[in-house]
Amino acid sequence: MKRLLLLIPFFCMGLAAQGQIVLQGNDTVYTNGPASEFEIVAYANIVNNSGSIANLRWVKLQTSMPTGWASTVCDINACYPDNTDSADFSLNARATGNIDGHFYPNNIVGNGTLRVRVYEVGNPSNQVVITFIGSTNAASVTSLSKPSLKLYPVPAVDYVTVELNYPAESGQIQIFNMIGKKIGDFPINGSKNRISVGHLPRGQYLIRVESSRGLITKSFIKQ
Repeated sequence: MKRLLLLIPFFCMGLAAQGQIVLQGNDTVYTNGPASEFEIVAYANIVNNSGSIANLRWVKLQTSMPTGWASTVCDINACYPDNTDSADFSLNARATGNIDGHFYPNNIVGNGTLRVRVYEVGNPSNQVVITFIGSTNAASVTSLSKPSLKLYPVPAVDYVTVELNYPAESGQIQIFNMIGKKIGDFPINGSKNRISVGHLPRGQYLIRVESSRGLITKSFIKQ
């Protein structure tokens, strides 16, 4: 998935003593897949480039979904119910946090839009607006045969289940943090693999499954 990075500097005299706060994120993020998928996800990141903690808030500006679809926003703390319109989170100095748009198509072909504003609490001019666009198509025999995986529960607390859509075979399941460091390596053991993540710090991680069917990656949040 191609990410378009938007860098927007903001200056606030009230924060001059603390240094400049910069939010960096994707302005428009696209995701697509067959309507039969449980969820399709558009991923974005927010970066606090300042030398002090940033208290941030995301707010839904627009939600436009086909009848029967649902959606949710996930940040570094949690994935929220469809009727949650805003939530607060904090980023440490020089830290990166995720803001993701999740679409649940429920076997319905269509296009959905989720538009979110993220801003610094107390300094609303320091902001970024992210538009998540999800689209689905009728699954063909070819698309259904492609290897894919599901991760649940979302967010994960004590464990995450990696469910493959193809028969069990040899291969590896690896976990990476968001700076690319491998922190876990497990053999594939059947179509459903339950992996303990309770020891991991809170944040976003990447699951990578490598087998003779190819390479699949997907991210998850550890709460």
